[in-house]
Amino acid sequence: MNNPSVTPFAPHIGPWKLLIISLVGSLLGFQLIGVFIGALVALPFYEGSAIDLFTAMADPVNNPTVKIPLMITQGVGSAFGMILVPWLMYKVVFKIPLNFEQSKVALQPVMLTFLITLFFMVVNSPIGEWNQQIKLPEAFSGIEVALQLMEENMKVITEFLIDFDSFGSFLLGILVIAVIPAIGEELVFRGLIQNHLVRITKNIHVAIWVAAFIFGAIHMQFYGLFPRMMLGVLFGYLYYFSGKLSYAMIAHFFNNGIAVVAVYMHQLGKIEYDIEANESILWYQVLISALVLILLLFAFEKTAKKGGKFEQMV
Repeated sequence: MNNPSVTPFAPHIGPWKLLIISLVGSLLGFQLIGVFIGALVALPFYEGSAIDLFTAMADPVNNPTVKIPLMITQGVGSAFGMILVPWLMYKVVFKIPLNFEQSKVALQPVMLTFLITLFFMVVNSPIGEWNQQIKLPEAFSGIEVALQLMEENMKVITEFLIDFDSFGSFLLGILVIAVIPAIGEELVFRGLIQNHLVRITKNIHVAIWVAAFIFGAIHMQFYGLFPRMMLGVLFGYLYYFSGKLSYAMIAHFFNNGIAVVAVYMHQLGKIEYDIEANESILWYQVLISALVLILLLFAFEKTAKKGGKFEQMV
């Protein structure tokens, strides 16, 4: 397995500078400008003024009519901050091409990506359970209470957003929760940040793990940090093994999309399994899934990189 080239497309701009610009630019683009633009797009879907909309979005659970506008705001904000802003920064400001020339995908690796995502969910489940049970030292009890409160608030808002009351809201959920994050977050965290870290560290494995940690930490959920980080590691290696960012995006879409579909099917009474219940998985199921996952990753690496070079985004 050959390491990707660390020769930059833009040798006149240092990797540290590009790393900081990519991260800060994307986050500010999403949190500030993107959310504002998203709210303007969502305003026609809300019966009230812009001030009323922002007030309602600050307390969505007690304002049920703001669900669709809130999802639109998040979707537009994410697309702006994670897709449009990076494209403008690199393509227009720095004149650096974002290379998608090798992004064509094949059916067999896509099918393997789907299976890898399924089995990884099982393997990652105990990490999620362990993360939720972490206890901080007594000296940090105040921080622990604040983190738990933040986690509970996020859980309530998430359950509110994925309580789909129509097929249309379900489709909007797929777009906002699965499609846009899969494209935008993989572009930023794997396509840009991971590649900049390769140039900095000269080591693809260090770059993958550090980018994955940043990916997990940036979601601001301590009790979901480690399973999300491991997801980032999986996406990073799928990108590395195949040489194509597309497969990381597809895996990200499958991971989020499967969860959304499972929630909706449970709400319709089509399946009994409740993915939100966080039911413990038996140890032997995790072990078997881990073995199958390893075999699938070997098969993916062998099939996905045939005839393709490593697609370095920057």
